[in-house]
Amino acid sequence: MLRLALLLIIGVIAALAAWEASRDAGTVTVVWGGWRVDTTALFALLAVITLVAISLPLLRLLMFLMDAPGRMGRASERARRRRGQEALALGLIAAESGEFDEARKQAEKAAEMIEEPRLANLLQARAAEVSGDYAAAERAYSGMLSHEDTEILGRKGLLAAALKRGDRTAAMAHAEAALRVSKTAMWPFQSLFELKVQAGEWEDAIDALDEGEKRRLIEDKPAKRRRAVLLTAAAAKAELERRGEKAADMAQKAFRLAPGFAPAASLAARLLAAQGKTERASAVLEEAWEHAPHPALAHAYRDLAPDESEGARAVRMMGLIERRRDHRESRIVAAEVAIVRQEWDRAWAALEDAYRENASARICALFAAVCRGKGDEAGARGWMTKAAGAPREADWSDLDPEGPAFLYDDGDWARLVYVYGDSGQLIHPRLERGGLSAGAGSVLALPAAPPVRASAGDASLEGLEEPMVVVEPARRPAAE
Repeated sequence: MLRLALLLIIGVIAALAAWEASRDAGTVTVVWGGWRVDTTALFALLAVITLVAISLPLLRLLMFLMDAPGRMGRASERARRRRGQEALALGLIAAESGEFDEARKQAEKAAEMIEEPRLANLLQARAAEVSGDYAAAERAYSGMLSHEDTEILGRKGLLAAALKRGDRTAAMAHAEAALRVSKTAMWPFQSLFELKVQAGEWEDAIDALDEGEKRRLIEDKPAKRRRAVLLTAAAAKAELERRGEKAADMAQKAFRLAPGFAPAASLAARLLAAQGKTERASAVLEEAWEHAPHPALAHAYRDLAPDESEGARAVRMMGLIERRRDHRESRIVAAEVAIVRQEWDRAWAALEDAYRENASARICALFAAVCRGKGDEAGARGWMTKAAGAPREADWSDLDPEGPAFLYDDGDWARLVYVYGDSGQLIHPRLERGGLSAGAGSVLALPAAPPVRASAGDASLEGLEEPMVVVEPARRPAAE
């Protein structure tokens, strides 16, 4: 600034000198305190300019001296703030490094030096968390609730602290409050949804899912599948509580959302059949079979008409098969129907196709049934020996030999919410828990047949999880 003024003055002087040299500029008379000064206009102008030039630095110096106390105060404040920021940084580094004492010391130092309670509270909370002092962490996070811009962070910290001490009720309350505060943050929705699912509060979880979908925090397809699982779990719970109509309504909603979700179709069909709506139940199972054949669906379809003859049942089961003839489960049911009709070659051909896809114990047992039907006891024993060492079928673990399929507990349904909901895969919780299957060779097309008795010393049945249930055609009445 000063250099610019000097350059300006020099430029003005040069211009005036040139002007004076070219013409007569007149005189200037100054009278002051008894003094009289006569001079040229150029000299007077130069004197004024010189006076101004001398006054500028003096004025600058005077202003500097007058502002010195404020400047010193601001410099001190900046230095204090820098030390506070350094303490804050060192405190956060110490907290994340697990140096509890250093983190706490730096947190106290930062709180004194920085007039910013939000940052100080954050550091104090992190320092308390890493030191295991969750009560102090909660106090620090609670302090953040009074600031609109830190409330969401405070809620997140309080939710984590509540989970640490096992207070899921408080954790849910903080998640719900955070969901009201923030319209865009993902974690409040995820936390609330997960807590509701873990608690088995299926209908509340559906409400949380609706909110997340409304805010576009979850994609449409996973949301639809998750809702189908939640509705099925809620329907199963309502059935246990003897609220049949509500259970049937929720199961049908679940089926409409995900026709390929076998638990929903199986439950909906069973509840509809209990209400006397057999035709509707049959339609549900047929549509579900078209989307994703499952042995539980064939089991439920078989049981829709418990009093019909074996011949009529075989014809009805063939109608189900035709909807997905290319599927392995359809081939298995076709083999079972052929066994009922004593069409051994047809049964053998259908089982060969299924065996090539998965040489399971269930298929081996059905081969044994065919051999026994032909009178080949040696062949039957050979297939039973294979069945003893063959792998079990995952889908078959979903059936219960003494009751309905998919008897899952809350933990099983919770896993299905995420596995089926997010990937569309039907897992088998009962198998994963080590539960036994319903029987490696139970024939779906017929009522349960009496178990085959193993003779003394017959090792072909040893090692099976359940007594093998097979058809003995020669002892059954002829198909009507």
